[in-house]
Amino acid sequence: MKNMIFSSGITIALLVGGCGTAGTEQSTDTSSVEQDEWHVIKTVGDRDIIAELSQTVEESPKRDLTAQEQLKSAANEYEIPSKELEEDMAVQAIEGPVAIDAVEEVYGGDGGFDKEGLLFFENQLNGADQSGIWIGLKDPDMRLQKVLDILQQKVDAGEILAEPIYIFRSPHTQHELYVQQDKVAKAVDELFDGHGSYSVSVDTISGAITIGHDFLKTEQQQELKKQFPNCALNFKQEGSMVAEPGQSSIIKPKKNETEAPVEEGGFVLGTSDTSFFVAGGTEDAVSYSFPEADQLSVGQRVKVEATGAIAESYPAQGTAKFVEILPDYRPAGAILSESQVVEKATQASTHDFWVIEKVSYDAASNVWTLTLNDESEVEIEDR
Repeated sequence: MKNMIFSSGITIALLVGGCGTAGTEQSTDTSSVEQDEWHVIKTVGDRDIIAELSQTVEESPKRDLTAQEQLKSAANEYEIPSKELEEDMAVQAIEGPVAIDAVEEVYGGDGGFDKEGLLFFENQLNGADQSGIWIGLKDPDMRLQKVLDILQQKVDAGEILAEPIYIFRSPHTQHELYVQQDKVAKAVDELFDGHGSYSVSVDTISGAITIGHDFLKTEQQQELKKQFPNCALNFKQEGSMVAEPGQSSIIKPKKNETEAPVEEGGFVLGTSDTSFFVAGGTEDAVSYSFPEADQLSVGQRVKVEATGAIAESYPAQGTAKFVEILPDYRPAGAILSESQVVEKATQASTHDFWVIEKVSYDAASNVWTLTLNDESEVEIEDR
């Protein structure tokens, strides 16, 4: 089961927050810049700034009012918001939407800007030196001036601040990142033999591509790096590596039985040749695809390590990578074991999917009690 994630697009959360004005420092006037020549004004971090808005007013009452309203609405969530948090939230709630609207107005919505550049937020709480929305263009042209004119009018009206909006020359566009991501995903898929899972995502800011996996060997990772020499590839192992060919994915207990109650794992409540249903205990109710499912038995208590995504349904659906069988609980003096009791109860049940949360044994009455997820109980005599 593969799990491809093509992420890191322009996903922007409009958070609530607020802060005051940012001063009256005068910036370079972009009106004198020729439409087809956007020179580097300065460098912020490692990015070349090619245009700036001018903070033409000392006070921004409209912006301050909006910030205060946002801060009030956030008071219930944050008792004492930090200055950094306030600034991050204010930029995302005020400058961010205005800048995005301006870009879409000029370049077109529905991904019209993707082939020209990219947009993203940077937050102080995530380690940035400043709160800001960044507009990156690979080959800026006269359309950039139209964006600047729209935004400058908002600054002049005191609706937004100039400082948190950064215009820079980007080495890549969002579309280029998507194309590169697709190429890497295709290359990984050619190495995928159906065992395990993988995900591929690109970081909009850095352009690095992360490959999450549980099957790529070191030599395969090196092969991918050689195939994409100009791309920063990061490999992230997700959980245990899948079993090698010929190795079982079932982990058997060192001792088959124990006299001590077992608290971990869930109960196998149904099996077929290629799948099994587990629920209760510490496991969610999930129907797993598993090539070795025919080696599992109803009533066993197991711990499951999944691979790939879990489909949200009832029961949920996924693929099991490893199944650890836990020791079977048989109290001293008891005739039946826990697995036998669960198997008996399951055979007698009329429910397609029922969940046993807990199994207990009363030695005095020789009775097993199964507590279900609806808090009802089923009793089984120990015989």
